[in-house]
Amino acid sequence: MSNHHRAQLGQSAESNTSASQQANARGLARDIAAATLHRIDVWGVAFIVSIVAWFLHDAIRPSTLLLSFTIALLYWLGYAFNDYFDAPFDSQSDAKVRSNLFVRHPLSKRMALAGLLGAGGLVTLGFAQFGVKGLLMLGVAIGAMWAYSAPPLRLKSRPGLDLLAHALFVQAFPYFVCLTLVGDPWEQVDYVMLLTNFLASLSGQIAQQVRDYAVDSKTDVTFATTVGLGPAKICLRIVTAGLVLLVTFYLLQGTIPLVLAPLALLFAPVAISRLMGRQGPSSRRVVTLSSIAALVYAGSLIVASLVS
Repeated sequence: MSNHHRAQLGQSAESNTSASQQANARGLARDIAAATLHRIDVWGVAFIVSIVAWFLHDAIRPSTLLLSFTIALLYWLGYAFNDYFDAPFDSQSDAKVRSNLFVRHPLSKRMALAGLLGAGGLVTLGFAQFGVKGLLMLGVAIGAMWAYSAPPLRLKSRPGLDLLAHALFVQAFPYFVCLTLVGDPWEQVDYVMLLTNFLASLSGQIAQQVRDYAVDSKTDVTFATTVGLGPAKICLRIVTAGLVLLVTFYLLQGTIPLVLAPLALLFAPVAISRLMGRQGPSSRRVVTLSSIAALVYAGSLIVASLVS
């Protein structure tokens, strides 16, 4: 073979390698975007919760908005962390393979740690503006993230504790963080909002366990797999009904300002689907659409506060 032919073959191989790398990069970007949209009910709702806290205390300003975006990033990272440790379980389900980034794009522990530390640096900046108290809140959040997803504790695989950890740290915790860092006195509405977010998060976790029951019963241990699908659905209806009654009562009573009523209405389809026991791909789409609409409304609250 001539040197000219060898050179052509080498160039062809390099071209194929480059094209393959570009295709892999595009695939990774698409999967990251899909995973971000799939988890909008976590990072998006955490952002909304923080905006509501600032709004109720007239505290929407650049520093608090930065913290809201930081909280959203932290919760995105939290579920990326969760998916990383769930990858061995999710790889056994076709549906979960599509939603778990780390099943489709495996990472070594070193690469995962490097990515986590890099993003963690950005998160630290948002909390550090509030001094020691902000860093303490970040430490609690990271500790909860690790305890929930990673061995040896892996609270998500400990029935009862899985629900409690989720209820305390997914929606209630961002509100608590905001109130703690802003330093305003607590009012009745704050306790109502904490309880509302606690129940909303509890309802969301039970709904996810009901939706994932078939897979989890083979690969993991959860509250739903322990008590059974029927009792889990009953618990879901009870918690969701309690949430609806709580929000309705305090809206009518005036403790929750009517300006927040649209948020309740936007998530009403989610509550209805849970009360009716409809937990499947369609219910997941309802959650996503409600979260997007609620994010838009939260944006209107930001604009209204900044221009007033």
